[in-house]
Amino acid sequence: MSIIRKDLGPRPPARLKSKLSVVRPGKAVADLRLELRSGGEFSIFSEAPDDLEPSIDRLANQAIEANPFQSAAFIMTALGRNDAHQRLALIEDTASEAGSLAALMGFAVTDRGSHMVAATADGGYHAPLIARHRPMATIDQLFEALAGSLANLPGIIAFPALLADGAFMRSARAVAAARGLAFRVAGAFRGRALSGRIEPTGALSQGERDAWQDNLGKWETLRKKGRVTYHVARNPREISETLEDLSLLCDTPENANRFSAFVPVARLLSEQDRLRIHTLYLGELLIAAAIQPVHLGAAWVWKVLVRPDMEELAVDEQLMMRLTEFNLGDANIAVTRVAPGTGPFLAERFWPGEDGYASLLVALRPGMERALDSVAASYEEKSA
Repeated sequence: MSIIRKDLGPRPPARLKSKLSVVRPGKAVADLRLELRSGGEFSIFSEAPDDLEPSIDRLANQAIEANPFQSAAFIMTALGRNDAHQRLALIEDTASEAGSLAALMGFAVTDRGSHMVAATADGGYHAPLIARHRPMATIDQLFEALAGSLANLPGIIAFPALLADGAFMRSARAVAAARGLAFRVAGAFRGRALSGRIEPTGALSQGERDAWQDNLGKWETLRKKGRVTYHVARNPREISETLEDLSLLCDTPENANRFSAFVPVARLLSEQDRLRIHTLYLGELLIAAAIQPVHLGAAWVWKVLVRPDMEELAVDEQLMMRLTEFNLGDANIAVTRVAPGTGPFLAERFWPGEDGYASLLVALRPGMERALDSVAASYEEKSA
């Protein structure tokens, strides 16, 4: 199946982006826009397409797998960072109402150009958004467009740390198999999930029980220093106030840069009731915080920040226990997970559920099996 250039024929000029920018000054313009022969329109952006923000959030609410990290709040901020080298791939369903998106995938090309990585947020969960209407056909279109010569992208794409039983992993594997594309599943690991009553301490090994007893002693030491209080910020006013305190935890330039990038994300998410910031205070001093996006009943513990002078007192574990108790009583949260790359925390061992995770790597063009094996091996090493 071929991919046909919609507006400029099969051989686009070298300076395509700058020419289109003249036509639409002041707005983000697609680096590439293609009409798929099987229907729909494929585009790639390296700047935030502000006019598509409502469509992105609409797709986030209708996707086969809920993912708060692929919402407009995260996407727009990631594309706005000069150092991120992020791009955004979209498929628009031109047969339906205007502005209806069928697929959204944030991605970047690795430094050596060996493959694409389908990831957007700094950490988080990276399953692309695929509309519930004809999801297999949409993923097929996405693979076809990314593989086309006009896209000029590497022939291998990696989807890191997906839920092994998640809707996107199942669908993408089925599409790759149906198209005869080589694919590998690599870097498998397990993660806890909170979706019911927490387990008693019997779920812990003897070593973990000893560590837990040690934590209890540390918390008693902490309480002797002053009154410890727990708060959850969720509305825009509370989030704004907590962000001011959070800035004091960012003690290095790297953390400060990440925090400044998160501020606009937090404000946008709080306006939609898609964010909780769990905090511990010692007196009036913020000593720990957990940033937790929430969407369609799924909560992800994304970042846990602790004052450097409080790290030895296990305040992160105490905060996670408070978060556990709070989320069990939150009617808007059906399941809580810790985002891949965050943790692990001993407090998670009390959570009754468990999920499998793995990275999916797909060779989008034939004859790339050896290169695919090499990339898959690197993902195995990361998880080891």
